[in-house]
Amino acid sequence: MRRLLLTLSMACCCLCLSAQTLKKATEAEAKAMVAEISKTAASIRMLACNFTQVKTLSFLNDKMTSQGRMCYDASGKLRWEYTSPYTYTFILNGQQVHIQSAKNRQTIDIRQSRLFQGIAQVMMNSVTGRNLTSNKDFACTFYTQGDVWVADLVPQRKEMKQMFSTIRLRFDSKRRMVSQVEMNEKRGDVTVITLKDIKTNETINQNLFTLH
Repeated sequence: MRRLLLTLSMACCCLCLSAQTLKKATEAEAKAMVAEISKTAASIRMLACNFTQVKTLSFLNDKMTSQGRMCYDASGKLRWEYTSPYTYTFILNGQQVHIQSAKNRQTIDIRQSRLFQGIAQVMMNSVTGRNLTSNKDFACTFYTQGDVWVADLVPQRKEMKQMFSTIRLRFDSKRRMVSQVEMNEKRGDVTVITLKDIKTNETINQNLFTLH
């Protein structure tokens, strides 16, 4: 009986490992994936969801976990709000970024910083997957992993290269929408953001995209 249980356990482990294996997509598969994701992205006017962020620092063993909520408007607006264990709000509205913490608040014109432009672009486009077609910004390699589509993005622009080595996007292949963003920084830190309770094209209060 013990041997049977051990055998079953090993079989389950093998199945789990197999399910996690990345399989590189063919050129035809990659084109089809981009087409489907882009089609879905074009249909999204509004998007709101909760998220969990896990950041692993290269010089620490502990992981830092935070929770929050994100709102996106296809006109070029994004609200990224951390609610636990601290409060911090990042709002992108046109050419301005508004930042508010428990202690202070500030507004930045992203046109004054190409680096900030790049970060804002990653945040906006990772939500919808629109950065998959910009060859000047990223070199993309596509994979399949069960019901998940995976896109590995390697930055091509100098400012982004200095920050990130790769950005990995995971898409729900049924909804054709991003479900997880993994950012691997040059210094070794890794940030994984998992989106959940995603709702699209529902009414969003536009006041959320300004600081009060």
